[in-house]
Amino acid sequence: MKLSFKFSILILILFFSLSAFASENNKIGLKQLVEKPLIERYILDQLTDLRIQNMKLRNEVERRLSNNEVQQTDRAARYMTDTIGNIFYLIAAATSILIFAGWNSLRDIRNKMENIVEDRVNSITQKYNVKMQVIQDEMKIQSEKILENQNTIYNTHYIHSLWMRSNLETNPQSKIDIYDEIININSDDTEVYAYKADAVLDMDEYEWALNLSNKAIEIDPEYGYAYWQRSCANAMLDNKNDSISDLEMAIQKSPNLKDEIESEPMFKNIKDSDEFKKLLN
Repeated sequence: MKLSFKFSILILILFFSLSAFASENNKIGLKQLVEKPLIERYILDQLTDLRIQNMKLRNEVERRLSNNEVQQTDRAARYMTDTIGNIFYLIAAATSILIFAGWNSLRDIRNKMENIVEDRVNSITQKYNVKMQVIQDEMKIQSEKILENQNTIYNTHYIHSLWMRSNLETNPQSKIDIYDEIININSDDTEVYAYKADAVLDMDEYEWALNLSNKAIEIDPEYGYAYWQRSCANAMLDNKNDSISDLEMAIQKSPNLKDEIESEPMFKNIKDSDEFKKLLN
């Protein structure tokens, strides 16, 4: 009896549990059935709004494009009209100018054009001739410079060869002839006059040597060897004071000449003088 009572209680508990569970499931299913149509309706409304906005946007774009095309067409038509009007104005102005200037016929126009072209050609020809003359003058100057430089180079080489020949010559007259050739090429070479004076002294031409030394000193007062040659000439002419003075200048301008004083035979007339001995010391 107790077992059947307990069993009955268990069955009742189980029944109420199942009833509660079934009731809960029914609520959930009912809620889903109610919410699903609402969600679908919301989505459909959103899509509808998007389509409407899209249609409005497309209509707006098409309207703006149409307005732009109309404006461009308007602008192009206005530009063409203005251009054609300007062309006509220019033609009218040119015609007025031609009539005002007296160009009333094609013959006048042709004659005036020929005159203008001829004047222009003459002007261009004159400018061309002037430029050509300037170019020719410049080329002439450059050619003269080139020839002058070539002559200078040639003369320099030739003078160098003459100096080499003079160093090989032992005959004073042959040296003098070579020195004269150098003078003919370059008359302002102080060195050649001094060396010619040296050759002339070897020929006992003391006055001639004195004149050549003076010429060398006149060209270059700082050339010590010219004073040396003049001192030798004055010594042989017995101009002792002048010889001593020139010898002092020669040593002052070229100190290395002092080593040659004792070995110079031209100073035999002044070796005994006190001034000469003072120079040696």
